[in-house]
Amino acid sequence: MPSEPAAQERSLIERAQRGDAQAMEALLSRHRALLFALAGRLHRINGIPDEELVQAGSLGLMRAIGRYDAKQGVKLITYAVPWILGEMKRTLLGARMDWASLDEARAQDGAPLLDTLRGSDGVDIDAVDLRLAMQRLPQEEQTLICLRYFRERTQKEAALLLNKSQTQISRMERRALDRLHDWLM
Repeated sequence: MPSEPAAQERSLIERAQRGDAQAMEALLSRHRALLFALAGRLHRINGIPDEELVQAGSLGLMRAIGRYDAKQGVKLITYAVPWILGEMKRTLLGARMDWASLDEARAQDGAPLLDTLRGSDGVDIDAVDLRLAMQRLPQEEQTLICLRYFRERTQKEAALLLNKSQTQISRMERRALDRLHDWLM
């Protein structure tokens, strides 16, 4: 027989799925500590205020509640964590590239993006050409270049945000930079 809190939560979920705003608010309130814990983890990487990440995580939780099916035998929170993290990460990545600052884009080690792409060729690359070339990259590679050179994140931080290993990130970055170099030269 289900415990009282579990039965209560199941009732709230059913009501929220039928559009009951008070039930949805009660569920959000019940899981606020989890939202703040997850936001705190991601805040250390990017510096975006916890409140902004919690707001994004709340959206992820609401989406998870709307799609949750208790018949699958998984607790709501287990089902919801990937949705919550997904929305928080989208917020972290949401501030895409500032195209006006292409000349100033740098990696964490301080290497300017334009210099990295020029390599030893010394060919002059302007921001318009780079912008056009960047738009040709697959979305995930654009995001990685944005993280590494516009937001000055380490490969380790980018790996966490993109759910990849640091080795995968290193290879993806090299591939993206090689493509950009080829297209621009």
